[in-house]
Amino acid sequence: MKLSRLLSLTLAVAGGIASSRVLQRRHQWEAKNNRIAICVDFDDAQAAAIRAGLPLAELVEMLASNGATHLSLPELTLNRLLHTGQLTPQAPINPRQDTPRVGHWNYLHGQEHLVRHLVTELRDRLPYTQVGFHNPQTLIFAGDLPTIGEIGLGYDMDLARKIRANGLALLPRPVSYAWPEKDLLERTLAQTAVLSHTVAFAGNMILGHEMHLDETVEAMEAHNLSLVYFAESRHQKGDWFVAKRRAPHVVLAHQFTPEDMIPLDYHAACHNWTHFARERGIRLCYVNFFRALHATAPLEGLDYVHHLKHALEDVGYTVSHDIELPTPVPAPDTQELAMAGVSVAGIGATAVSNLLNLPESVALLLTVAAAGGAAALPYIEVQRNQAAVARLAYSHEHDQADAQHHHHHDHDHTHDHGHDHGDLAALYPPSYAPKLIGLGAAALTPIAVQQSTRLDGAVGWLAGLAYQATAAAALATSSSGQEYQLRIEVYKGFNLDWLLPLATAVLQLPNNNSKVAALAVLSAGWLAARQQNVDVLSVIDPGHAEGHTHHISAAMATLGDIQMAIGPKPARKWAGLGPAATAVSIVLANRGNKTGAVGTAVLGTIGQAMGLVGFCHPERALKDTLQQAAPSFAIGAGIGLLTLLLGKKETGN
Repeated sequence: MKLSRLLSLTLAVAGGIASSRVLQRRHQWEAKNNRIAICVDFDDAQAAAIRAGLPLAELVEMLASNGATHLSLPELTLNRLLHTGQLTPQAPINPRQDTPRVGHWNYLHGQEHLVRHLVTELRDRLPYTQVGFHNPQTLIFAGDLPTIGEIGLGYDMDLARKIRANGLALLPRPVSYAWPEKDLLERTLAQTAVLSHTVAFAGNMILGHEMHLDETVEAMEAHNLSLVYFAESRHQKGDWFVAKRRAPHVVLAHQFTPEDMIPLDYHAACHNWTHFARERGIRLCYVNFFRALHATAPLEGLDYVHHLKHALEDVGYTVSHDIELPTPVPAPDTQELAMAGVSVAGIGATAVSNLLNLPESVALLLTVAAAGGAAALPYIEVQRNQAAVARLAYSHEHDQADAQHHHHHDHDHTHDHGHDHGDLAALYPPSYAPKLIGLGAAALTPIAVQQSTRLDGAVGWLAGLAYQATAAAALATSSSGQEYQLRIEVYKGFNLDWLLPLATAVLQLPNNNSKVAALAVLSAGWLAARQQNVDVLSVIDPGHAEGHTHHISAAMATLGDIQMAIGPKPARKWAGLGPAATAVSIVLANRGNKTGAVGTAVLGTIGQAMGLVGFCHPERALKDTLQQAAPSFAIGAGIGLLTLLLGKKETGN
């Protein structure tokens, strides 16, 4: 083995050893991050109680005894109360005769305690509505319902106390609306914090989006509120920005849409929930009851919750009210990230120098330069982010100083749009170094393995095993940390992690027409994936939601199970295909079968890419990834070694 290749291998192994410290901390942390909550939707629980002829308090107690931990609590709005019938419009006998300041006079009738609450909230939030009592059961306010009806007006505190008294924690759901001024959203979030340290915004928009998100984040920080982040659906505008700045005070959650629930019954739904917990890091299951399809009775939701609790516990989770992320979340420090970069630099230098057949002196220079650049990258990024923060602080200090010299306007309102978002790098620091390290490991490792085996045979194959293992460690290290665990930042391969390795593999085909055809097919596939915004390897990375298929026919069930077993998912189960197929390619090449050698090398490249992608997704615990990847890799390495030994005996090489 040439000196440049030996140096590259040494750098890769050294980086892998450094990564092991990070991965050990992460494994210990993941063992603690096994708490999960079951939150039932309030409207579904209310509907089930009514249809079952039960008081809501009794149903809440039954939900708690069957495994639920939370019940959502929607924020009150006039629109909601009118929709549920808790308020009704009323034509007064003696209407108010004076002209309102805004809009027209509105009269809404309801229970006395509710009317008192609404008068207080409207008076404090929107004093220009001139709200008051027409009588103890009727409120009167100026404006109109389309404008005022959408605004959040706090929570039903009596209802909140009843829910807590019967065993469930609360998950408040503030609403979003037009022009959410700072004082309005601060009041809502202060009221939310009285009920819970966790908030799940309702609807498709975060309260404060988009011009008042700073105020939303500041209020959440002031009241120590954690964000329920629907990272799977990403249906809420502004959620990423809040999650980025509130991490690690973020809870990963999911909610099935009505369309998602059509093909499910509650047994299948439970399998899907455990899948989301294991594969996608979900720690709050926001449960809606089956109310039409697959629904048998109002209280069937209790069975659903009961089965869900046991399904989660059976796979190792603890159903609990306390779902705060254990802190600190393990992440590589700058030196450890630099060492992961050195590992990838060694692998990448081998891949490039061998692919291009560079002279040894140039290969050595490339290896040293790549290692130095990769080691420096995390430090450069830290300095750049620190400089961005300093610029933002300096800008704010000067803005405050300038404001003291500005004269006050003589009208009674001000224009405050907060900062100008001029320095987003300070508010939302980017993390290019981990992404580049991850992409380099995923895209270059299969190339390094295929080229090492092409040039060094069995010795190169053994080096390839080390490259594959150290690349997996570098991938797992670069994607560790709270932002990756919480899916605020994610690995992005841009489909280069399969395109580049396969393209270099098919370049070894002996026939030029075959090369061109293969490259054309790969290019078309890459373009199609990019246009559809599909990350091919990440799609096949997660395992199946269920361990086997369900069919009335035993034959169909067996066929379905076979399809699951030999199908591409989960990708990590094919980690052993890399070393096994690569060894076969060496033997075929020694026998002069170049086409067969290239074909099996391509197969090995696919196996290497599929084996690595599982380590790009830290929301899944390392032990779950290794549970299938490690045995597969060991078996594949054993088969490969045996193949090489038998091939050596037959050929005498």
